Amino acid sequence: MTPSVMPSWTELAIVAGFALVVAVAIRWFQAHRAARRDAPEHPHAALMKRAESLAERSPFLRKVCGEYRANGHISDRQAEAVRKAIARLDAAA
Repeated sequence: MTPSVMPSWTELAIVAGFALVVAVAIRWFQAHRAARRDAPEHPHAALMKRAESLAERSPFLRKVCGEYRANGHISDRQAEAVRKAIARLDAAA
């Protein structure tokens, strides 16, 4: 007896199901990437850009900038502390 060359209906259903799952995953990934790209800028982004420019003068700002790069956000309390640190550095200059 020779093996059958035609795939069975079960094999076809499995392949079709797998193709459907892959297609949905691709669409979800593309939508997720587009949503992240089009997301509004973080409210503390401008503050953190200013802090990064002064980070070499302050260990605190260096630490907070590292956390911001790692996490993508800082708390409101941290933002207030960054504002105060920037004001102190500006007053000292």
